Amino acid sequence: MALTPSQKRKDKLTLVDMSKPPQTKSASHLNCEEQEVLDLIERETTAFFCRDYATWAECWLHDAKVRRLGALMGGLMEYSEGWERMSASTVEFMKRYPTPNPEAAKAMCRANISVHITAEMAWVSFDQYGEPTTDTLVTIGLSHQVRILEKHSNLWKIVMAGHGDTSLAYMDFPVIRIDEKARIEWMNDAARNELPTHPALTKSGAYLRGRYPSDEKLMRQTIADVTDLTVMDRRPSLANPRGRLADPVVLKGDSADGQHIVWVSIQDGGILVTFRDQRNEALRIDQASEMFGLSPAQTQLAGLVLQGLDLGQIASKLNVSRSTAKTHLTRVFDKTGARSQAALVSTLLSVTPPG
Repeated sequence: MALTPSQKRKDKLTLVDMSKPPQTKSASHLNCEEQEVLDLIERETTAFFCRDYATWAECWLHDAKVRRLGALMGGLMEYSEGWERMSASTVEFMKRYPTPNPEAAKAMCRANISVHITAEMAWVSFDQYGEPTTDTLVTIGLSHQVRILEKHSNLWKIVMAGHGDTSLAYMDFPVIRIDEKARIEWMNDAARNELPTHPALTKSGAYLRGRYPSDEKLMRQTIADVTDLTVMDRRPSLANPRGRLADPVVLKGDSADGQHIVWVSIQDGGILVTFRDQRNEALRIDQASEMFGLSPAQTQLAGLVLQGLDLGQIASKLNVSRSTAKTHLTRVFDKTGARSQAALVSTLLSVTPPG
């Protein structure tokens, strides 16, 4: 039985940095119908990048019920409803970007492929990784994909295509995706570079672990707590417009006074662990500023405390004297009720939106 191009390229799956083998079915475990479904998906993808409209159109059911839905990087959405509209938009794309790019299709890597087939319907999900390319229509990085197919006149046709693209690979701070047992599934370049020297976290085999027992215990508890959250718990609402933020964990490392902040959240189809994450830190600082009535200067100082800077470093960053920085810090203590920088970090991290 022939392998699909994506299976032939299994050796390229290291581009996604999966720490466990892709959960794909080998050729010996694929039945003929599963192989036929995967071949159709591959053919549709190749035709799109080769700007072969006729072959691309043959892969789809020409019906008003077909849908294409995508969540793009940057929070954008795309949605096409019905064959006529989707066909017209694809023709327009191919006219606007007419240069065929078969190499883009060959470079597309897929992992974690799941195929479920009933008598007349097939459901396929997979992770897809696109390499950087000059092709405007190529989604680079990691993307979660879904296809729904129906059988008509004994031929499989795509009726729905969905994808969720992620910019995680391009974050400039460390991002690690794990499962509920802390097995590492993926990490970006920043995490690969910084995890080996992190003072409180380490990679042990295929797992993310705390370097010290107390940190390991705290990480396990936080991962368990986050895993128990449902989508309804995390989504934005009128009472909580930002939704449930990432849960902060303050790890000690090898010092009783150590403060190494790690963030744990459910995003992008898995559990994400980040550190040196000024994005989440800024959200907490904004909330703390509003809750405690901090001035702009005090808010900036609180952010530097959260980053782990001492008073001398804070003064240097703010370009003020140590005495002035201490005055600002004292006023922040007065407003928050904290009496030390360690206590202030705990206070800032405990702030959550009302409701």
